[in-house]
Amino acid sequence: MEAGDNGGVNGKDRWKIFLVGFLGIGILLGSNPLAYGAEPPGGQLSRILDLSLDLKGAMQLVGKPDFNPAAFRKFILLDGSVAGITILEQNPTNFTAELELVQGEWIGTEEVKLYRAYVYAQGPSFASLLSSSIKANDYVLVIGSIEEIYTDDGGVRYPVILAFSIRKLH
Repeated sequence: MEAGDNGGVNGKDRWKIFLVGFLGIGILLGSNPLAYGAEPPGGQLSRILDLSLDLKGAMQLVGKPDFNPAAFRKFILLDGSVAGITILEQNPTNFTAELELVQGEWIGTEEVKLYRAYVYAQGPSFASLLSSSIKANDYVLVIGSIEEIYTDDGGVRYPVILAFSIRKLH
């Protein structure tokens, strides 16, 4: 498979599968385990959502030469600051925007290590959100899936995330 090939499941179908699965789990198990932060019995939530990764971990994961986004079939939950927003398609029906999500980590007292992901937000629900609520420098929470890997001129690999949900944190 090539980067970006998701094994025959298109992006919209993948989101439908996620929603149906997530809602089904919630209905079957009730809201109590989720409300208290406990994982539902049998590790069902961990089959669709990888809560072990932060932005640093996502970069380390895609930095591995053998990492294949199509084989990583989970959603991830990331937080970070929006370094920039580029609107690629303004029409609300086909709205597409790219957000640069960043986090920093101090190394000693004089160096900061920067972690970055490129988040793509597509669809009408993101059109109003990104034109009115979320701006550069806002701190956000993103649920999405790693769809591709972007490699810069220096050979550094960054996750390319297709957003399912983006929320501004205060």
